[in-house]
Amino acid sequence: MKNKQYYHHNSTNPISGNPNYSLKKKFVFGVIVIIVPVLGLLFSWLSLQLHNQAKEETLENARVVTDQIILTRQWITDCMGGVFINTKSPGARNVTYATKDQIITDHGTYQMFTPSMVTKKLSQYSVQEKSYHFRLSSLNPLNTANSPDSFEKQALNSFNQTPFNKTHGAEFYRFTEDVMDYMVPLYKTRGCVKCHTNKTIEKANIIGGLRVSVPYKAVRETFKKNLLILGGAGISITLLTIIVLIFFIHTLVLKPLNELKEKSRQLSKGNLNSRVSLKTNDELERLGDSFNLMAQSLMQNRDSLEEKVAKATKDLAQANQELLKLDKLKSNFLTNMSHELRTPLTAVKGSIHYLERTVKNKEALDYIHIIEKNISRLTRLIANLFDFTKLEAGRIDWEFEKEDISQLITEVIEIMGPIAKARRVSLEFDNPGPLHAIIDLERMEQVLVNLLDNAIKFSKQNTGVRLGITDRYSHIEIHVKDQGPGINKENLETVFEKFYTVDTLSKNSKKGAGMGLAIAKAIITAHKGEISVESKKDTTTFIVSLPKG
Repeated sequence: MKNKQYYHHNSTNPISGNPNYSLKKKFVFGVIVIIVPVLGLLFSWLSLQLHNQAKEETLENARVVTDQIILTRQWITDCMGGVFINTKSPGARNVTYATKDQIITDHGTYQMFTPSMVTKKLSQYSVQEKSYHFRLSSLNPLNTANSPDSFEKQALNSFNQTPFNKTHGAEFYRFTEDVMDYMVPLYKTRGCVKCHTNKTIEKANIIGGLRVSVPYKAVRETFKKNLLILGGAGISITLLTIIVLIFFIHTLVLKPLNELKEKSRQLSKGNLNSRVSLKTNDELERLGDSFNLMAQSLMQNRDSLEEKVAKATKDLAQANQELLKLDKLKSNFLTNMSHELRTPLTAVKGSIHYLERTVKNKEALDYIHIIEKNISRLTRLIANLFDFTKLEAGRIDWEFEKEDISQLITEVIEIMGPIAKARRVSLEFDNPGPLHAIIDLERMEQVLVNLLDNAIKFSKQNTGVRLGITDRYSHIEIHVKDQGPGINKENLETVFEKFYTVDTLSKNSKKGAGMGLAIAKAIITAHKGEISVESKKDTTTFIVSLPKG
């Protein structure tokens, strides 16, 4: 896929798996599917017609020859049953005389030639010319030379079975590889009775048949040659038709479509000045006009959007500058306020300690202890606020040294032990032995105290908080796992933001300022480490990852 939204250059459809073909290939295939069968049927029909025409012409030639021979025989019959030929002439040679009728003159002896003798002589001349030949045959021949073969017997039997119809006549023929055999019946006339005196002919209407054999090999070869020429012409016409149609489809359809494709590709790359110029006076030109209108509209929308974006960017920049100023003022204010609040709080704490030593009234001491707890809480809040502002401003001086993480956790457990005991929560730690990392000891202690304080605060009574360390080769992972109510899944990413509190998100009744985890994340980030949380029902685990250095 060259362009993600518009163009596919793969050979397979990604959805169906079917191959993709260009419009030109589809058109050529369609033309072949339509034209080739049509032309094939047309040329098959033409070849069949030519074949039938060749046979019909050969058959017509045989009929003409047959008519001429029959007319010649009829003329001879009308001439008193025969014509007299000089026996010394070339035309009288190689003929068996059927009668003894002769005339002797001063010019020589003349033999009477019957129609059968003339027919045989004409056949001899025809054979010598290598064209067609013919012969007479009869089921009851006077001359054994006129005995019929199988084809002639079949034809004569057919004629005898056909009702007599001298007007239209009968015919019988066949086509072989080399010749076309054509045969017609010879009907009895009064002239025939003079020669054929046997009793069989007296009852018959047909005395025999005339067979004409017309050469067909040359006609068949000519037909094959013409068929090859016709096939070649058909193939040439088909190819020419396809080429012409491809030329027209390429010029009138594909070329405009390719231009639209190229301009669309340019448009998809961001060139909104891309325009098409089609002068086809058809739907493609109107499609090109629609494309140009779309490109023009996109350009106008882009210009308008750029103006709006530029204005919005300018407004955002101004707002950001104001926010930065406000944030700086806020940070300065918080820093100053936390510093200023420490002084009166110190004085108040000193006064409280004095009152604890001097006041003996039990009810008054209870109120003094309540004041002391809230003063301590306020002091921690101010300290956290002060630390956070220093972290945001980058004003903390870090002291990174190689320290034992296991020892640090042990010390934090000792610090938080009384608080856990007061809330009936046990602290468990599987100490794996010394594991060192480059840390700021004081700040990392602050992180662990915050995490452990949260775990104790949200744990149910008579449950435990489990701490663990895992050596991950390049870094150390610290796990703090409690058995509290857990944190909602949608809030897992927000617990480390300032002023978001775990207790609020978990719907616990205990409230906090939402600074401890934000400070922890800032300190861990300064150590180039990571802090995350995993939570499910009745279990929350904070994971701190520190590089070994």
